[in-house]
Amino acid sequence: MPNIQQMDSVSPDLEHHVLHILGVKNPLDAPDLDPTEYINRLFPNEQSLSSVDTVINKLQAKTDELSIEAERLTGSQSEPQTGGVEELDHAKKAIQELFQKIQDIKLKAAQSESMVQEITQDVKSLDYAKRHLTHSVTVLKRLQMLVTAVDQLETMSRNKQYKESAQLLEAVIQLMQHFKSYKGVQQVSELSDRITQLQKDLDSCVLREFEHGFEKDGSLIGQTWLLHDTCLVASALGDKTKEKIIKRYVDLQLMDYRQIFRNAEEVSQLDNISRRYAWLKRLLKTLDEKHADIFPPQWFVTARVCEQFCNYTRSDMEQVLAALPQPDVKELLHGLQLTIEFEAQLTKRYEKLVNNIHIFVLTHMDYRLLIKLGVDRPFNFTRSISSSFQPYLWIYINAEDQTLTSMINSYVDSDMNADDDGSMVVLPSSTDLFYFYRETLVQCAKFSTGKAFYDLCQLFAKHLHAYCNIVLLGGVSRNEKNNNLSTENLRFITLALNTADYCCMTTSQLEEKLKEKVDDEYQEKISFETVKEDFMSAVSQCIDSAVRSIESCCEPHLQQMIKLPWSVLDTVGDQSEYVSQLQDVVKRYVTVIGRTIANKRYFRTFGDRFVESFLSKYITYIFRCKHISEIGAEQMLLDTHAIKTLLLDIPLMGVEGAVTVPTLYGKLVSKGISKAETLLKTVMTPMDPIDGYVENYIFLIADSNMTNFSRILELKGVKKPEQGPLLDAFQRRIMQHSNDLAENSNILPVTETGNTSIPASSNLPSAITTSLSTIATSASNFNPNSLPPFARNMQGSPTLYSASPTTDGASSPFGNTGGGNRAGRLNENFRKLVMTGMAFRKDLQERREQQNRRT
Repeated sequence: MPNIQQMDSVSPDLEHHVLHILGVKNPLDAPDLDPTEYINRLFPNEQSLSSVDTVINKLQAKTDELSIEAERLTGSQSEPQTGGVEELDHAKKAIQELFQKIQDIKLKAAQSESMVQEITQDVKSLDYAKRHLTHSVTVLKRLQMLVTAVDQLETMSRNKQYKESAQLLEAVIQLMQHFKSYKGVQQVSELSDRITQLQKDLDSCVLREFEHGFEKDGSLIGQTWLLHDTCLVASALGDKTKEKIIKRYVDLQLMDYRQIFRNAEEVSQLDNISRRYAWLKRLLKTLDEKHADIFPPQWFVTARVCEQFCNYTRSDMEQVLAALPQPDVKELLHGLQLTIEFEAQLTKRYEKLVNNIHIFVLTHMDYRLLIKLGVDRPFNFTRSISSSFQPYLWIYINAEDQTLTSMINSYVDSDMNADDDGSMVVLPSSTDLFYFYRETLVQCAKFSTGKAFYDLCQLFAKHLHAYCNIVLLGGVSRNEKNNNLSTENLRFITLALNTADYCCMTTSQLEEKLKEKVDDEYQEKISFETVKEDFMSAVSQCIDSAVRSIESCCEPHLQQMIKLPWSVLDTVGDQSEYVSQLQDVVKRYVTVIGRTIANKRYFRTFGDRFVESFLSKYITYIFRCKHISEIGAEQMLLDTHAIKTLLLDIPLMGVEGAVTVPTLYGKLVSKGISKAETLLKTVMTPMDPIDGYVENYIFLIADSNMTNFSRILELKGVKKPEQGPLLDAFQRRIMQHSNDLAENSNILPVTETGNTSIPASSNLPSAITTSLSTIATSASNFNPNSLPPFARNMQGSPTLYSASPTTDGASSPFGNTGGGNRAGRLNENFRKLVMTGMAFRKDLQERREQQNRRT
C-alpha cells in the first residue's frame, strides 16, 4: 500500500489535473489562491467600495451553502453503513488478488524469455555456420578459378599466346588480391610463389620478344601483332615492365641520332641545328607509319621518344655553345628561333592527342580511365631545348644595344634634316624608335620572358635616356647655339617639346606592356619612372630654350632702346621704332610656337615664363639707360603700354578658334608692367620741390631702401655728389613712415659685373595696388587747378598715353598698335591718370601741413 506521507506530498501538476477532472471553477477552491489579489479584483478602486454590501451578501450566502453541504456529508459518514464496509473489504481483497496475478505474469515472462534464448541459440549457431559455409564456398570457388587460371596462364605463356595471357594475368592478379590474408596457408603460399615466378617469366618473355623484334638501327623485323600482344602483357605486369620496354625502344630509336650528331662532328654545330629537327621529323613519320599498331595509344611512345630527343639535344647544345668563344648573334638567334618553332610543333602535336583521349574518357563518363590510361599529365615541350640558349642571350642583348646606339646617333642628323611640310607633330625618330621597341619586344618574348627579357627592359630604359639627352636636348642645344634664329630652328625646338611629351606617355604604355610579358619574379623590378621624369624635364627645358631663343631675338631691339637719347627727348610721339620691331619679332616666332605645340597647356606655360623673363630683362634695360628725362619717361610709358598690349596678345598667337586670355596670365602681365610703370612714373616726377619728389617716391615705390632711391636718382640724371639734399629729405621722411614702408621693394634688378641676372619675379606692395586703384577710380573727378606748382608745369607737356590694360579700337591681336585716333585717346587717358596722381600727392601734402600747423 502506498505511504500516507507520499500521498500527502502531491505534485502541483497532479493537483492541477485533479482539479481539472473535478471541474473546479471557483477561484476560492484554487490551491494557489492569493487573498490580496482576489480582493483587489473585487474592489479595483475606491468607487467599487460602494458595492461592498452586495459582495458581503454573496459571501454570506456562499458560506451558508457550504455549511449545509458539510453537515450533510458529516451526517452521512457518521451513520452506520454496513454495505459500505463490505465494499471497502471487497476492494482491498481485489487489489491483493490483482497484485498476485501481476507477480505470476512476471514469473511466467522470465520463464518464456529463458525458453526463447534456448531455442534461438541453436538458430544462431546455424546462421553462423551458414555464413561461414557460404564464405568458404566462395573462397573455394575463387581458389579453384585461380588455380585453373594459373594453369592456363602457364600453358598460354609457353605457347606465346600473349593476348590471352594478358587477360588471364589481369584476372589472376585480381583473384590473388582476395588471398592476401591466407598467405599462411601452405597451398595458397605455394600458389602465390607460382604466380610470382610466372610474372617473372612473362617479363622475360616480353623483353625478349622486343629484343628480337627490332634491328640495332631500330627498324622493325618482328610481327606487329605479336609485339602488340606483348605490350598488353606488359600493361598487365605493371609500370616497371612497361617502362623497361619504352626505355629500350626509345634508346634503340635514338641510337643512330647519338652516332650521327656527335659533338665532334660538324653536323652537330649550331648552324646545322635544323638538321637535328629534320632527322626527328623523319623518325616520327616512320614510327607513325610502321610502329603505330605496336604500342597502345595511351603509352605515348613517340612522345617519350621526343622527350628523350629533347634531353639529348639540350645537352648537346649546351656543350656546343660552351665550346664557342662567342656565338655569332645571327646564328644564335636563327637557331633559337628554329628551336622555339620546333618545340611549339611538338607541344601542339601531343596536346591534340591528349585532348582526343580526354574526349574518349568524358564520353564514357569514367574519370578513373585518365589514370588507368596514363594520361594524367599533358606533354609540354616548351623550353625543353631552348633553355640551353638562355645563358647566351646576353649576346643578343648586346647586339640590340649596338643597334639602338647606332639608331640614336643617326637620329641626330636625320631629325635636323627631316622634310617638314608643316604637318609634322613629333620628330619622326620617336615613332621609329618605339616601333623598333615593339618589334624587339615581341621577338624577345618568343626567346625568353625571364632574365634576358628583364635585361632588354633595362636596355630600353637606357636608350630612352640617351634619346632624350642626345637627340632631343642635344638638338635643342645645337639650335640654341645658332645665333641666327629662324622659324625652322624654333619649330625644331617646339617639335622636340611635343616629342618629349609623346615619349613620356608612350613610355608609360611600354612599361605596362613589359610588366605583362615578363615573368612574375621580375615584374616589381621594372620601372621607367626616371625615364618619364627625364622626358618631363626635357619638356621644361624645351620651353626655357624657346623663351631664351625669342629673348635673344629681342636683344638687339632692346639694345636700340638703350641707344635712344632719352635725356634730350623733347616731345612724346607714337611708340618707338624698337617697340614696333619687337612686336614683329615676337609675333612671328610666338605664332610658330603656338601653331606647333600640340598640348596647349605647355603653350600657356611658355607664355608665363616668357612674360616673367622678358619683363625682368626689360626693367634691367631701363636701368641701363644712363639718363632719362621726364619727357623720355613719358615716351617710355607709351612704349611700355604697347609692350603690354603685345604681351597680352601672346596666348592668341597661332591658336585657332575663339580663345580668351587666361585671367592668371593677364594678372602676371599686369604685375610685371606695373613694376615698370611705377619706375617710370617715379622718374617722370619733377625734382622740384624736393619734398614733393620724396613724397611721390614713397607713394609709388613704398620702400625705405636708400640704394633704390639713389639708383633712381641716377636714372633721372642726378649724380651722386648732387644727391645730398634729396637723400637727407628721404631720410627724414622714412623716419616718419618707418612702420609703413618695406625695407626693399626689389624695384632694382640684380646686377653683376659684366652681365645682368634676371630675377624670377617681383611683387609690388599692396599699398601701391590699392592707391593705383583709387587713382583710376577718381580720375574723372580730378580738378587740375588743385595741382601743386611742379605738377601744373606738367600740364603743358606733350600728350601722354594711358597705361590701362584694355585699349579701344584694337581689331585683332596682329593689328597695328599705333595710329592717330587711338594714340590721341590713349594720351588723353594717361594725362588724366598722371594728373590724378599729382592731386592725390597734393592732398597728402596739404593734410600733413595742416597737422603741422595744429602741432
